[in-house]
Formats: sequence, C-alpha cells, structure tokens
Amino acid sequence: MSQHIRVMIVDDDPSLRKYLTHLLHSMNYELAGTAASRQEAEDMALKNKPDVIIMDVVMETRRAGIEAAIKIKEHVHIPIIFLTTDVEEETLSQALATEPFGYLLKPIQADNLRAAIEISLLRFKEEISMRVYQKALEEANHLFKGIFTTMQNGYYRVSPDEKVMLANPAFLEILGLDPDTTLSGKNVADLGYVDPKERIHLNHLVDLNKSIHQHESEWTRQDGDSVSVLENIQSFHDDEGNLQYYEGTVQDVTQLRILEEQLRLSQKMEVIGIMASRIAHELNNKLTTILGYADLCAMKLPRENEIYKYIQHIQSYSKHSAGVIQQLLKFSRKSDDQKPETFDIHDFIFERREIVEAICTRTISVLTQIELEQSTVFADAKQFEQAFINLVINARDAMPEGGTLTLKLSNETHTAQGRVSKIAPRGDYINLTIADTGTGISPANMEKIFEPFFTTKDEGVGTGLGLSIVKGIIEGNRGFISVSSTPDIGTTFSILLPVAAP
Repeated sequence: MSQHIRVMIVDDDPSLRKYLTHLLHSMNYELAGTAASRQEAEDMALKNKPDVIIMDVVMETRRAGIEAAIKIKEHVHIPIIFLTTDVEEETLSQALATEPFGYLLKPIQADNLRAAIEISLLRFKEEISMRVYQKALEEANHLFKGIFTTMQNGYYRVSPDEKVMLANPAFLEILGLDPDTTLSGKNVADLGYVDPKERIHLNHLVDLNKSIHQHESEWTRQDGDSVSVLENIQSFHDDEGNLQYYEGTVQDVTQLRILEEQLRLSQKMEVIGIMASRIAHELNNKLTTILGYADLCAMKLPRENEIYKYIQHIQSYSKHSAGVIQQLLKFSRKSDDQKPETFDIHDFIFERREIVEAICTRTISVLTQIELEQSTVFADAKQFEQAFINLVINARDAMPEGGTLTLKLSNETHTAQGRVSKIAPRGDYINLTIADTGTGISPANMEKIFEPFFTTKDEGVGTGLGLSIVKGIIEGNRGFISVSSTPDIGTTFSILLPVAAP
C-alpha cells in the first residue's frame, strides 16, 4: 500500500526531519517535501498537495502546528498526523479541534509510523466515501422533498395497522385540509374520508395482488363535499416477507367526471335540439297553411254562422301551437346571436321590481336582499331578462295559495373542489337566487328538471321547454344554474354569473 503514497514532513528539528525521511524511504513511501515552520508548511501543503502530512505540534510556538493544520484545512483536505512530546490536556484538546487523523509520540518507532500512516489513509478513504454518500443522500432527500411537496397527485403511506406515516400537501388539499395539518400517527378510519369497510376491502385486494391500479371511489372532504378519485395502492414487505407499509397515489378526477357528465348532457341536448328544429320547421309550414285556410274561411263566413265558432277554435289552437313551435325554435337555436354587454345586475333587478310584482298575485310578497360588493356582469341582457322572468313565473305558479318570493344578490368565490355543491370553476361570481315558498319539487323529479319537454304541470298547460331554455341562456352567457327544493317548503334557483372584468 506504501507505493506512490506521498508524505510531507513538518518539524523544526533538522535531525528528526532527516530521521523521518530515512524511515519513509525504507518503507517505500515517497517524500512530498519537508518544512521547518508554520508558514513553510502551509505554502508547501497547498503547492505539493501530499497524501499525508506528519506535523510537529510545537515549532516556533507551542501551537504552530495546530495553527498550520487549521489554515491548510481551509483550502485542502489532507490527513494530518501530529508529532508531539507534550501530552498536556490543553494542547491535546486544541489539536483535537482540528480533527487530526492520528498522533505520534516522540521518540518515533518505525512500526508506529507505518501504522499511523496506513490507518490515517484508511480513515481518509472512508471519510471521502462517507462524504460522497452523504452528498448523494442529501441530493436524494432534496429531490424527494421537491417531488413530494410539488406533485399534483396526492401521496400517502400508512402502516399495516392503518396509521398515517406520510401525506403530501396534494393529499391534504384533496381532503380539504390545511396544508400545515399533520396526519402522522392518525388512523385512516378517524379521518372519515373513506368508508372503513371499503378501505379494508382495498387492503385485502392489495394483499392478494401486491398492488391495485386506477381504482375509482368517492371520498368525503372535510367540508362535506364528495370528490371522485383514482387511486393506485401497493404494499411493501421486508426480505422475510413481513408487511412494512402500504403506499398510494391519489388523483382527483371530480372535475373530469363533471365535464364528462356535462358533455353527455350537451350531446343529448344537441341531438334533441336538431330534432326539435326539424320538427318545428316541418310543423310550422303545415301550421301556416292550416291557419291561412282558417282565416279564409273566417273571412267568407258570416259571424252568425254556426261553423264560424269552429273556425275560431281552429285559429285559436293553431296560434297556440305556433307559440309552442316558437319555443321549440328558441330551444334549438344556438347562442350565436347573443349580444353580450356589461350591465349592473343590481340595477337590473331594481328596474324590474314592478314587473315582478305585477306577475305575482296579491297573495305573494316579494322580498329583495342585496349583499353585493361587485355588481357588474357581462351577458346578453335581453336573454337574461327572458330567463329571469321565466323563473319568476314558475315561482308564482308554485304558490297558488300565496307565499313569499325572495330575490337575493350576493358575491361568491368558488374553489371548484366538490362534486355536489361547487359546480362552477374557480373564480368570482355574482349569485342571483330566486326562492319561493311553494309546493316544491319531489326528489324523483329533481334530476329531470332541466330536461327538455319535462314538466310537472297538467297536460296542455306547459311544454316543458321553459327551464331548458333558461339553462341554455345562462350557460350560453358563461354562467351556471342549480336548483334545490323541499316538497311543501319551497324551491330555490341559484344563478351564477362571472363578475365582469374591469
């Protein structure tokens, strides 16, 4: 091992330097130079960069060797072996602070010198390896921390008894928890986001198959909303096959499922719209002919003729059918003809207060609640008025024996996390609610309320197109509409319109 190992000697005693040089040559070490003072030792070490330095502690001063070691260490990392005859505790403690690789007491024995050099080189090699390993470990930890904290998918690790070991910020966000929340040590069942029976079933599947992929389920957030998630889970075992922990990644696909549902409904509505348009045009042509002949008959028959009243019935029902056809055409027409403008929705409601009161009977009280900080929207005002009046008429019809109609305006900010209540993307909105205290809507009808041709009114009273047209108008103006209702208590329609940019 001594071949090509370069050793530097630092001592102010010429005879000792000569003796050490002789010993090193006899052991096949290469001499990297000799120095007799602190300054000479510092300069030579930086210039020659030996493999090992043998340095006397006491030279021109009692701490000259220690001070030289400190200076050298600031620039290069070389193992240093101290030579000393002074075994005082103070000197040894000062030397120890420089982290030397060995000590040699004078007089020096050849075996002790060889042993000190070889041990210091082995320690130095191990130290270099440890530093490389430590650096790699720090880089790996830094990389893991970066991925762990910034990855968009949730990540968690739980022990075999379902105690949380790790959970990243994305996982906390999916559950609606504060990013600083600590879940370590908590049981999964206590978090309440998943049915314990489903969790046991999942773990059983993982134990059988080692992993499961793309498992979709419904979780419950802290705010009570449900989210759809895709989960990948795998188990980790030690070399003896003992289960160590489960880990999983979670992707929130709530918005994707909502968009899929909206796309499905949109495609359905588009097909119905095309059919309605073609039927309406076909019927409109025939109806125009029927009405024309009825008008001719009415012109040629005297009013006292018995058949004249039948002609009037034909005219009346034809005109009513023409109105239905116009509704079909409105439903099937796309929003290409919209003329959006910026308007103040507070003023909009105030200006139509008299119209609302005229629509409602004397037994219906109209209340207005305004809680706005921002009141400007960008939409087609005429179309929005049509939708608004339609909802007011529906509310009136739901209160045949009287009640209260409440119009409320407020500002809302949405975060778009939950499947149920957060129907709008992130952003600032103005919420217009139209609430009545009428008969309400049964749970069985709630899912169909916006479908075309669906109506709860008696046959011949309504076409079932009103709410479909309302929904089309609101969504055509980048808005959202939802409904909540309790039978015999009332119904509330909520319209969200984005706040107009300045």
